[in-house]
Amino acid sequence: MPDPIHQEIVIGADEDNSFTAHMSLPRETTDPAPCVIVIQEIFGVNDGIREKCDWLAEQGFIAIAPDLFWRIEPGIELSDQVPEELERAFELFGLFDVEQGLDDLKATLEAINTIESTGKVGCMGYCLGGKMAYLMACNSDIKASIGYYGVGIENILADANNIQNPLMLHIAEKDGFVPPEAQEKIQAGLDDNAHITLHFYEGVDHAFTRVGGDNYEPKAGQIADNRTISFLKENLV
Repeated sequence: MPDPIHQEIVIGADEDNSFTAHMSLPRETTDPAPCVIVIQEIFGVNDGIREKCDWLAEQGFIAIAPDLFWRIEPGIELSDQVPEELERAFELFGLFDVEQGLDDLKATLEAINTIESTGKVGCMGYCLGGKMAYLMACNSDIKASIGYYGVGIENILADANNIQNPLMLHIAEKDGFVPPEAQEKIQAGLDDNAHITLHFYEGVDHAFTRVGGDNYEPKAGQIADNRTISFLKENLV
């Protein structure tokens, strides 16, 4: 399959309040495609996130990954395999303003209106991005949202009362950042919501879909990713 087309776009009304986003587009068709906002982990828009964008483009979606750390340090790219970079990533996690990040995702959603697409937009995020995908489902009219091992969702369950469109959450049973008591709260708080689908993955830890990461589990990752593509096609195509 031909490689996706890569572009960098700028989102924002003026130079002082704008940020960049990586975009991967399907190469095989000129027809308008649905869009997916890919929401970064604490490592920025790095190779792993760009690869996720390419994977979605190969499935027929336009994938856009905005730089949510731009207010702290624009263009940062980190790896979980380098101790100093891992330490910096956790520092950025502490500095990150969730409300401003949500505003940036809403700005990205609005900017997609200027892109040649079908007009149907979903979002998908990992770790920090998983939480942000949940918040987009709660606080915007995005058509479909997917969160992989989102951290902190158990503290904002009341927001789910606002959800009007489908949300899927992938939850790792052994997630050290989302311990059993947090998972129990999530299940108790969200399981009865008809818009929400919860998937729990037995025996896997946080970031089990991160290729090359210490917790990568190919079998569980493939199951989760297959569910993701089916979910996106069902709700966006």
